Amino acid sequence: MTIRLQRRLEALYGLERRKDKLGLDGTRALLGALGNPHTRFRSVHVAGTNGKGSVCALVERALREAGVRTGLYTSPHLVDFRERIRVVGQWADEDWLEEALDRIEALPGARDRTFFEVATALGFLYFAERQVDTAVVEVGLGGRLDCTNVLTPLVSAITSIGLDHTEILGDTIEKIAAEKAGIIKPGVPLVVGRTVEPQARVVIAAVAAECRAPWIDAIDGSSAEGAVGIGGAMAGANAGVATGVLDALAGAGIVVTAEQRRAGFRAARWPGRLEPCPHEPRLWWDGAHNAQGIDALRGAGSFGAVVLALSRDKDAHDILARLRPIVAPAALVASRSQNGRAMDPETIAAAARAIGWPARIQPDLGTALRETLATTRERDRSGGAERVLLTGSLFAVGEAMEIFGGAPGEWL
Repeated sequence: MTIRLQRRLEALYGLERRKDKLGLDGTRALLGALGNPHTRFRSVHVAGTNGKGSVCALVERALREAGVRTGLYTSPHLVDFRERIRVVGQWADEDWLEEALDRIEALPGARDRTFFEVATALGFLYFAERQVDTAVVEVGLGGRLDCTNVLTPLVSAITSIGLDHTEILGDTIEKIAAEKAGIIKPGVPLVVGRTVEPQARVVIAAVAAECRAPWIDAIDGSSAEGAVGIGGAMAGANAGVATGVLDALAGAGIVVTAEQRRAGFRAARWPGRLEPCPHEPRLWWDGAHNAQGIDALRGAGSFGAVVLALSRDKDAHDILARLRPIVAPAALVASRSQNGRAMDPETIAAAARAIGWPARIQPDLGTALRETLATTRERDRSGGAERVLLTGSLFAVGEAMEIFGGAPGEWL
């Protein structure tokens, strides 16, 4: 990406959403001024605390196998903004983004639009102008007031409900479920993940009934885990939701055969989720950044050390208390990404000491990873290869990708 485009996008990052700026009016005004591009393609809309990105990647890749011209809109990006907007697997064209930003900046009131409003408008405009047939769209935050909720999709899905972003979405499972359920549209089928808790299901079911939205329980996808290209403990659950979405799309005339679905699931990729660094196979990373994501690391195997980086809005004590029994007796290194929302490593280390887990502090993530890889190699005298896990933040995973390689490329 050119320095000019990067700087223009970085200027928008300063306008990230705040609780007092949530709402759809700004997005609708922006899209209206651009000719309502979101009405010119069909869509699938996916919300959830965890798993929504993986489900989007699985559905999109299976649709591609069936010959559908697809769009994929996700967030956040790991290394390059263009990762967020893809058509048939290829990220958005840089020259087009420059020109589209010019168009948006020339609109009345454009200075008042947030980063997420502009990013969503760019994605939907790109899909319309690239003549996408069906776009698979990931909700950014919550659902009811998320910028993407201007869509009227063919199918909606809610993958999971957990306590995250509580300062915006609410501090109970029921409140968060109500926000996620805000994506339900009248008469539009809703696929609900099997891991959604009973108290959340009650809330979601009430909204679905009011909207007369057909309810579809996701299947048990555990038998598909070995045939899913996306790893992680939740691979089966995510495959089950994706299968439910694809089955529901058949009712709208988009038919994906069983063989096309299997081929798509095998080929799907969703970088940054429990995978090894391609150039340093002892380094594994996973973008788990909340309690539910940390719990999903069970079964990931043993690690000699964990490098943990968190954002300031996370509950360090809860995350550490859940992580320690999963990775014990691994050593802990507290670090941070360069993102402005990163938690001070001292705060992480203090929370670790409070539960009896000694932590070494290394504020520079690159140094933290290199030193940890070196010390675990020295400690393992058996000739084995102790692994190092980086987790707690997608921003940290993206930074590690820039340092060690493995970033999502132009094609997905």
